[in-house]
This record gives sequence, C-alpha cells and structure tokens, in this order.
Amino acid sequence: MLDLSRMKQIAIDPDKRLAHVAPGTTWGELDAATQAYGLAVPGPRNPTIGIAGHTLGGGVGDLSRQFGLTSDNLVSCELVTLSGDVLEVNPQHDAELFWGLRGAGANFGVVSRFTFQLHPVEGVVAGVLAWPARDIPVVLRRARNWLAQAPDQASLIALVWTAPPLPFLPESLHFERSIMLIPTWFGAPEQAEQVLAPLKVGALCDTLQPMRYVDYQRLLPSAPNYLQQHVYNRGELLRELDDDTLERLLALFQRAGPNFSLVFGALGGAIARAPAGATAFAHRDANWFVEVCAQWYGEPDNPAMLAPAIEAWQQLQAVSCGPYANLLPDHEPRWAQATYGSGWARLAALKQRFDPTNRLRFNVNIPPRSSRAMAPGKEDLA
Repeated sequence: MLDLSRMKQIAIDPDKRLAHVAPGTTWGELDAATQAYGLAVPGPRNPTIGIAGHTLGGGVGDLSRQFGLTSDNLVSCELVTLSGDVLEVNPQHDAELFWGLRGAGANFGVVSRFTFQLHPVEGVVAGVLAWPARDIPVVLRRARNWLAQAPDQASLIALVWTAPPLPFLPESLHFERSIMLIPTWFGAPEQAEQVLAPLKVGALCDTLQPMRYVDYQRLLPSAPNYLQQHVYNRGELLRELDDDTLERLLALFQRAGPNFSLVFGALGGAIARAPAGATAFAHRDANWFVEVCAQWYGEPDNPAMLAPAIEAWQQLQAVSCGPYANLLPDHEPRWAQATYGSGWARLAALKQRFDPTNRLRFNVNIPPRSSRAMAPGKEDLA
C-alpha cells in the first residue's frame, strides 16, 4: 500500500485558472484554496474525499452539469510508472495514456501531481428541502421531471433514508423515513427562486439560501465512520429514472430497516455534451447516478443488513448504462468491463504497456491485453 496522505501541496495560478495539486489533498482543502480566488473545479459533495481516487475514476459532482466531470477538467498530470519513470501526461504527451487516466487511472501507475482547469464559482443558492415518507414517490417524480427541463447551472441530490436528528430538520422527521432534496443553483442569485420553486411544493423544511461554495460542501451529513461502521454502497448510472424502477426501489426501502438508504444524483448537461469516448469514463448519456447504501455496527457479514442493498443493486444493474467505478468493489473483474464499455480494448492495451504483469490489480481491474491475469482471489487478499 502507498500512503500519499501527507502529499498536500496546492499551487493556484489565478491568471491561467489552473490548480496544481498533490495526491494527498482532500476536496475540502482544494476548495478552500481555489475559493480564495473565486474559482473551483468540479468535485464531490463530501469535502473529506481525496482528490486522487475521485478524479481517476471519472468524478461526478454538482458542478459537473455545468463544467463536466472532474476528469474532464484534468489538463495534465505527473505519473510515476512501475518502472520508476516520471512522465508528464497530457494531450501533447502520450494522449492515449491521458485518455485512460481519466476514468481508469488506478491501473497504470501512481499520479504524483494533478493539474486542473478552474472555473469562476462565486457562490451558490442551496439548502435542504424535506418531506415525510408518504411524499417520497411524488417528490422523486417531481425532481425527475424538473431535471429534464433544468438549465445546466442547476443540480440536485435526493436522499431517501431514515433521518437522523439533524438540527435543520423538523422534529417530526427525526428517526423517521423521509426524503431530503438538496437542490443547487450556480447562476445569478436573483434567478434562483424561479428555477427552484417547482421543487419546494409541500416541503416541511426549506433552508434554501445564498451561501459560499465551501459552506455548501458541508451541507450533507458527515461521512460514515468506516473504522467503526460497516458500510456497503454501490452505484449505477441510469439514462432514465422510470416509474417502474422507482417503485421497485421504494418497495425495497419500505421493507428494509433504518440502516438502508438511497441516493439519487443529477447528471447530464456538460457531461453528456462531451464526445463519446473522449475519456475512459463511459456512459456519458446517463442522466442519473443512483447509490444504494447500508450502514451498521456489529458483525461484518450480517445478511439482514446486506440483503436489501444487494437486492437494490441487482435491480439497478438490470436497467443501468453501467456501474460507476468509484463505487465498485475492488477485485471484481465481472463488473470492470461493464464499467468501461467500448473503451475496454484500448484500456487493456494501455495496461499491457504500463503494467504487463498486473501488479496494480487491487482496483476496478483491467487485465493486460496479452494476459489472462485477473483480479486476485481470496488467497491474494490474506
């Protein structure tokens, strides 16, 4: 294992709108540095996530509808290969490797520096809208229909869960099944009400307001404590969020215990406008990202806790474009090809060039083209 967490250098060039970032940096640290200049790069909603894995797996976030994936905004990187060479990789220097790093980057070496394109982001109108369990189906359908007409500056995340006692939620929702929307508007503040109003109908909680981008990134509850909790989460990319899929997922939610949740995230916009095959991130025609999650304490292999999430993921696989690499388990080759789609052969050729013995295999693994090397079995994980 390589621990890069102490590599946290950040250098901002506000004139060229570039950020040069070391791989141990978190998104909260990068956002704080770029927002000092009123700039940002599309990143995740959780500031504790590291920049490296998120970027190399594609990278989705609320700014992605306006400016593309995180990996779309990667303009150059420094890569240390398994042979010890240090390469500057960008469209002018090994464009094929640069293509593969943006979506399947864990397979080819260790990125020791990322250079991102930055964009003006002065602030955001955002907040929380919440409803009780009885309103979950209608709120999700309303959000789906709203997104189909929404401008690229707008986005949202929907969380279907058993709500913790968060201070901004009414007490009637504490420890109850409910739905929470977090819509965002990155356009002119005076236009926010007109754009977001259709989402607000009947909400028991409405905290929408202008805020700094770094404050918005802290709106969601803290990430699970992975040292104390067991967490199962998987994500799929969907072209459409049809009524049948929603009904099946919500029926599972009603049967499951309070440890089970569903997350729906908006895609489309600039993600879809990039040419197919522009990077190794496939399935740009997806309009939704759906994550199933279970969190619990106690025994790690608890069937009662795992079963609803596994069943939900299986249902999503049947209707999805493909999985999202950043939420796939390592060592499962059967899902890797579905993740990378038509780019699979190109990626296998790159793997043959840079890792012909498949040493970098504890990932969403791409075996080398001339090898039958597969992800490790249980004996390799001992």
